[in-house]
Amino acid sequence: MDIKQFKPRLKSNNQETVLKLVSLGGVGDVTKNMYVYEYGDDIVIIDCGIGFPDEAMLGIDLVIPDITYLRDKKHKIRGIVITHAHEDHIGGLPYIWPELQCPIYTQKLTAGLIRAKFAEHNLPRNKINTVNLDTKLRLGAFGVSFYKVSHSVPDSTGIVLDTPVGRVVHQADFKLDWTPVIPGEVTDVGKLATIGTQGVLLMLIDSLRVERSGYNLSERTIQPTFAKIESETKGKVLITTTSSNLTRIQQAANVAVETGRKLVLVGRSMENNFQVARDLGYLHIPSGLVIPMDEVKRYPDEKLLLVIAGSQGQPGSALSRVANDDHKQITLRQNDTVVFSADPIPSTESAQHALIDKLAKFGASVYYTALTDDLHVSGHAAAEELKVMINLAKPKYLMPIGATFRQMKVFSQMCQDLGYAADHILLSEDGQMIEATHQQVKLGGTVPASNIYVDGLGVGDVGSVVLRDRQVMAEEGIVLVIVPIDVRTSKAAGEPDIISRGFVFEKEAEGLLENAKKVVSQSLANHPNSVLDWRFTRRHIEEKLDEYFYRQTQRRPMILPVLVEV
Repeated sequence: MDIKQFKPRLKSNNQETVLKLVSLGGVGDVTKNMYVYEYGDDIVIIDCGIGFPDEAMLGIDLVIPDITYLRDKKHKIRGIVITHAHEDHIGGLPYIWPELQCPIYTQKLTAGLIRAKFAEHNLPRNKINTVNLDTKLRLGAFGVSFYKVSHSVPDSTGIVLDTPVGRVVHQADFKLDWTPVIPGEVTDVGKLATIGTQGVLLMLIDSLRVERSGYNLSERTIQPTFAKIESETKGKVLITTTSSNLTRIQQAANVAVETGRKLVLVGRSMENNFQVARDLGYLHIPSGLVIPMDEVKRYPDEKLLLVIAGSQGQPGSALSRVANDDHKQITLRQNDTVVFSADPIPSTESAQHALIDKLAKFGASVYYTALTDDLHVSGHAAAEELKVMINLAKPKYLMPIGATFRQMKVFSQMCQDLGYAADHILLSEDGQMIEATHQQVKLGGTVPASNIYVDGLGVGDVGSVVLRDRQVMAEEGIVLVIVPIDVRTSKAAGEPDIISRGFVFEKEAEGLLENAKKVVSQSLANHPNSVLDWRFTRRHIEEKLDEYFYRQTQRRPMILPVLVEV
């Protein structure tokens, strides 16, 4: 679809005078970015990402934003505009877009990666529209334009929203890199300076690395480190990074070319993103360099360089399967080297560290940023880079995004040092409304913005109660209580049976479990006429056993009474 064919939608005469902004994810939270801009009868959404489960979210695969606020406003949504191709900005689309069914606008590479996701989920792709840096969209009351920024994935952009109350600059993940690996991916400070001279009411800006002083190093500093590690490795070299970090993948490929190794892509996300980026011309890979997985065993280890998914320690990822000796084609050996070219994102530190430990036990050499600083360069601006962007845009109001609350507080102090009043720096949280007029931008009320959990094929069917149950089972174990009931007399037909899993070892705790049976029998005897009221009986058994087990073991397993009619 040609974007230029779109016509501006006429505004109604009773248009509201307040611009509303709601963050459904990404504020006080590093991931799950989704921002809703609303003016009268028009809504524009920027980004639609996923979050990653922490250790308390047992069995959860992904976390996505809560779109309760949008459900009765779907007719107002003029489009979703995407800033760049990282999962915490596009990963929620396959789960959320089917309910919203609105157009998507983004740059060429990001559009290609979203199309691949939609194809995998059997979703239509005709609403994914490719724009470029010169595109100017009219989405209802909103004018939308773009400028280029450097990041760890090409085609990253800042977004300018021209609204009836003033101009908003939405600057998601970025950095200042004057020598990017992929030519042309330089932050357009000139265009941002021009935007700033025209007046900016509000600027939202990525603040994840505000605690780091100075400037980030260029991405180009990574390749020499890869080359040095490769020269010291007698076996396979395995490099793990996020599957959308195309600059890191290109540098790994460059090392493979220089050293005569074959390049192997391991993991579905890595293979898919590589293929899309290569087809669109964002990766420059010589013919014959890449070999398919099933040919790995035809080559000696010293001739292989693998780029493998799983840098955050995700269970079930390709690298996790290799570490657990569960991968069909890849076997880790003592002469091999594993390189973590990605810092853990918040909530995944423990998982990554556990994976590093597992790999180290194999005897392989493992490199990670705690040992070698030049294995990873952040794609997020450090403090001085943030100051440059703020001084170019000259916004009246500022709002940090994509950061934890402690980082938002550091950002606020930095901006006050730049001369901003504290009440012109908005420290919001997910679900909090921002209200903007020509004269003022301020915090408003709140809307629902809880985590929505994706567990296998289920979306939103796992809530806090289910997670709490899983946590109890993981930490305290489970006790199954089977109570036989005579259907003729509605009374207990025999001694209850108790099965323990993850609580106590049955053979060593026979006395404990025998006494527990007596507790259950006594509970039934105390209420002989209530057995058929199973909800009451179950709660009574749970309470009495809980008291008994805690008194004896100082533990509270999950107790599941089951009635069996005989």
